[in-house]
Amino acid sequence: MGRKLISICIIIATAAMVVFSPVSTKGAYAAQSEAEKVIKSLGIMKTDQGNLNEASETVTRAQFAQLLVNISSYKNITESKTNLSLYTDVSKNHWAAGYIERAVNNGWMSGYLNGSFRPDKGVTLQEAVKAVTTLLGYTNNDYSSNVLGGQMALYRSQGLNKNIKKSQGQYLNVTDCINLFYNLLNGNTKSGVVYAQSLGYSLNSDGKPDYLSIVDKGMKGPILVDVNWKGKIPFSLKEASFYRDGVECTQFDYNDYDLIYYSEELETIWGYDDKVTASVNKINPDKISPQSVNMGGKEYYFENSSVAVDFSTMGDVKEGDAVTLVLGKSGKIAYVLSTYDYASNITGIVLETGSHIIKNSEGNIVSSEYIVFVDADGNEHLYDYDNRFNAFYEGDLVRISYKDGDESISEISRTGAPNAGDKFSSDGKYFGENKLASNVKILDIYENNYVSVNSKRLVNTSIHTSSVIYYEKNKQGAISQLILSEVTGDQFEYGILTGFASPPNGQSYVFNYDYIIDGKAASASGEFVSAELSEQGPKGFIINNNQVVTLRRLYETEVTSIDKIYVYNKDNKYPLDDNCDIYFYINGEYIQGTIDDLENLSNLKVSAYYDKAEVVGGRVRIIIAENIN
Repeated sequence: MGRKLISICIIIATAAMVVFSPVSTKGAYAAQSEAEKVIKSLGIMKTDQGNLNEASETVTRAQFAQLLVNISSYKNITESKTNLSLYTDVSKNHWAAGYIERAVNNGWMSGYLNGSFRPDKGVTLQEAVKAVTTLLGYTNNDYSSNVLGGQMALYRSQGLNKNIKKSQGQYLNVTDCINLFYNLLNGNTKSGVVYAQSLGYSLNSDGKPDYLSIVDKGMKGPILVDVNWKGKIPFSLKEASFYRDGVECTQFDYNDYDLIYYSEELETIWGYDDKVTASVNKINPDKISPQSVNMGGKEYYFENSSVAVDFSTMGDVKEGDAVTLVLGKSGKIAYVLSTYDYASNITGIVLETGSHIIKNSEGNIVSSEYIVFVDADGNEHLYDYDNRFNAFYEGDLVRISYKDGDESISEISRTGAPNAGDKFSSDGKYFGENKLASNVKILDIYENNYVSVNSKRLVNTSIHTSSVIYYEKNKQGAISQLILSEVTGDQFEYGILTGFASPPNGQSYVFNYDYIIDGKAASASGEFVSAELSEQGPKGFIINNNQVVTLRRLYETEVTSIDKIYVYNKDNKYPLDDNCDIYFYINGEYIQGTIDDLENLSNLKVSAYYDKAEVVGGRVRIIIAENIN
């Protein structure tokens, strides 16, 4: 989970910066639920009065009628108006008259005995269940005399109730409807077909609606964002949906040189800010028929033939040139920019320094100093430099600048926090008074071990200014990059130290550590840390190359109750880490379990172990349960 150590003895390569892929993020938080992504991408939450975006907003019966049309085979063939007035309170010119007519005629909804429809009244769970079970092909004849009871039973047995906590008579809000419709897509029709499939949508390997294929269907582009990009979109942006790097945003969040794709049918725009700046090591297989490019030891393929031309004998890019690749939705090259067209900076923390043998631009074998540094996006970069003009050390904050065909490296000062005592907001969208960009890149580093962090991991966390190494704002004034120092503690792996002893070979300063992490027992060696941390029990571990680098103390608290988010004692509650491990201590052994095994605590003694208080980023990392008897 921390950075991988790079051992470099002799490297024969072009003297250039090398880009390493980022490590995976442990405990990353999804910016949106899968349900929200799928339902909004399908345009299901769009009405003629606008998008339904406010999560807690009650959905009216008129709005729900259009949503039902949106998630049916009638989506593109239903008019909003009708030729006659249907109900006393729904004239033929009512904005939803056509959708209400369709919903009633298909048996999804019904009016009231007094001849009204009550279009502005909230839709209840009971009414919604009737609608979605009817969409699945069930009729009143499929139930016993208790039709409502049968519909509610089907609602539960089909899993249509997942993530919905409302009772029959309660009104549904936007979030409830998103979850209901996502569950509907995953449900089976009366004939046994997955409902999403009956509408023509593809399923993924898990048998669920395939978000990627949904997004890809009818998508056009790419378009490189510039001052004129809005004029290239063939629909109004007023009611459109916008995404940037998978996160919902606004049209004003796109920056120059972002890449966008669009769907006319869904009235949705997807933007990407995925760029790689480095020197071209090799064009494969050659410039006559280029298929891919090697930059920094990684191979990149072309998204389209037009960009391949730039790397061909008819193009201007040649091996050794420093360029910026603009990567598209599939991670392939969509555009290439020279450093004359696009000036860029890469800022990060030095992890490693050293010297190695390289082949310079003249083809000569020389010795060069190098650094490896990590940027806010979790990418590691290797850069060769001339030590006659610079000297860099581990922990330095450095910046590489590309402009007008030149590149340079320099050490820069740490910025600290924008304001003293800043705190992340409860929705993860602000750091103090500063807005976070929708695709903000956050890195948390501790002694050369780092993790990429989603802003939602940091909600309500207070940050001391000394814990902020660097921040950077985009053109909109939002923080786009943030490098933190030891805030989350997620750089550690958490487990149980089960043994500590000197090895038999007589090396007095090397000790043996036995431990269990992720339910697996293992051993590693390392120097003595401290008497307290050498005691057996739950700990935080950083282990590199089977060497114990450091251990972290965990604090114990008794558990009186537990749910999926918190553990509780009589005085406080403590948030669970996404990767919290559960162990049962039975007959002197630790047996890994799950949180579902702790549903009944009456016969158990349960202890939770956390690293620090929630307000400064702490989480419960380990839970140990023992039988009382």
